[in-house]
Amino acid sequence: MHVEDLSNTGRSIVFIWLIGIFILGLYNLFRSVQVKEARHIVISVALLVVEYFLLQITSDILHRHTGMESVGLSYTLGRINVIWWILLITGIMAISITLTLFFKHWEEEHITPMSVKDSIDMLHAGLCYWEDGGRIILSNKKMNEICLAISGEMLLNGEKFYKCLESECVPMDDGTIKYFLYHQVEFEDKQINELIAVDVTELYKKNELLEMETLSLQKMTQNLRKYNQNIEETVRKQEILDAKVYIHDEMNRLMLVTTAMTEAAISDEEFQNVLTLWRNNAVLLGNEAEKNEEDGDTFGIDKLAELLGIHVIWTGMSPQETPKKFRELLVMITREAIANAVKHAGAKTITIDMSTTNHALMIVISNDGKTPVREVEAGGGLSNIRRLVEAQKGNLQVIVKEQFTLCIKLPI
Repeated sequence: MHVEDLSNTGRSIVFIWLIGIFILGLYNLFRSVQVKEARHIVISVALLVVEYFLLQITSDILHRHTGMESVGLSYTLGRINVIWWILLITGIMAISITLTLFFKHWEEEHITPMSVKDSIDMLHAGLCYWEDGGRIILSNKKMNEICLAISGEMLLNGEKFYKCLESECVPMDDGTIKYFLYHQVEFEDKQINELIAVDVTELYKKNELLEMETLSLQKMTQNLRKYNQNIEETVRKQEILDAKVYIHDEMNRLMLVTTAMTEAAISDEEFQNVLTLWRNNAVLLGNEAEKNEEDGDTFGIDKLAELLGIHVIWTGMSPQETPKKFRELLVMITREAIANAVKHAGAKTITIDMSTTNHALMIVISNDGKTPVREVEAGGGLSNIRRLVEAQKGNLQVIVKEQFTLCIKLPI
């Protein structure tokens, strides 16, 4: 059976089939130009020519059966067996489909302008590029939505949209906060404008929460400072009370000793010892009364030593050369050391050596009194000195050898 012997329906089916293959050939030619490979362009053009030729022959055969005159070539080809037509058309279709699948596979493995556009449209951030004057080069869907929400217009002019932004952070009607970043970037030897819109809603809320917590911490810090001041005042009052209780107990003990001695005969030496104890306790009472009145003047130390009958020797740095913030501490430590030297060791001379080394003030206090027979325990006087030193982040070391020595290191 020849092609021209087919019924009108059969010839129409062949014609429609060839039209579909021809459209597929046009698509393959377009994609081969995109791929920019010469062999695919040649194959696509050759297939398209053959498809067009067959389509023209089939059109002539259809027209001849409708009463129109046909050319000789279409009459000759129309006499070919229909099986050969089917095989030819099937082969062309198979090649066309193979090319189409190749182009689809190539698109999946290569970056194309369309894939770039699809990718930026999927971004959660808005993106827009434009030339000077506002002509849009590239923008994504997110930036179009943001532009429509802010200006009420579609994004057609990048420069106009950028000028309508009031600030970098713009609150949106849906409650989100958009942060806009503007840059000028170089592309193909010319400057283009870049605008990026980022959603910073969570960051903005966390920043507000952080500011509130910072204010709360500042108030808490102020309260803690007041609390620490109250604690320091309470500790100071407790120490004063302990000192007064200690002095009161000493006075009671001394009064009992004195009363007992008045009822019995005592020697002149014992009488002098009791008298010395009375004098020392009187000086301690006066010293406690004057602690809040004196301002750290070292002459108070010399006066105390003179009343207690002990000689103070200053070596190294003079008291006036010590850092100002340590002068009051020096006076308080020296008072305690003098009182302890007289009371516990019966010392007659106390030596105070001061020097600076390695960014620290070194104070070495020694006396010529009796050295302790047993291990020194941190009692009232020594614990007071240790507390004063540690309050200044210093270090206290007790050395008991030929002399009883206190080594104090205070960071400058």
